Amino acid sequence: MKDYFAILNLEPALVLPTSDVEAAWRALNDTSADSGESSSDWNEARSVLSDDVRRLEHWLKLKAPDEPADRSIDPSLMDLFSAIGPAIATTEDVIARQRTATTALAKALLTKEAIAAQLQIQEMLGKTGAAKNGLIAEFPRFEEEAAQGNFASASRALGQLKFLKRWEEQCQEKLLGLIHS
Repeated sequence: MKDYFAILNLEPALVLPTSDVEAAWRALNDTSADSGESSSDWNEARSVLSDDVRRLEHWLKLKAPDEPADRSIDPSLMDLFSAIGPAIATTEDVIARQRTATTALAKALLTKEAIAAQLQIQEMLGKTGAAKNGLIAEFPRFEEEAAQGNFASASRALGQLKFLKRWEEQCQEKLLGLIHS
């Protein structure tokens, strides 16, 4: 398994500012520019370590490769999911009707619904972002627990973050669909 932290000459840490990842990546690119070297590994490492969810997943694979994945969902996330599902379904319906609308009047009549769907999706994005940020704020605690051999909280957070990231991507896709319809 590749160690992306080592590839970029960084310490394996969950709390890692994107600016540090960028600086390490640039340093490698700057030193190799003279020799004509380049590496897709550097770009891959940059991509993984710049993303909080992917960095946590990679860190866990390095630190605790035998830790079982925790795919349970917290009740608060179930509540969020039960709100996101209908918001996405409503948005899909509006997008489908916008695509089939052929006259200016038909399109104009859908404007109010499209705006309401857009606001609802933006609200869901705000909620998923807040939930993600709350879990990411726990990264220092995960590192402290890991120093004592406990990776359960980090593993659980990874499962939660993967759900949130997927929901966030779905909401962003629907938001773009509304804009481009």
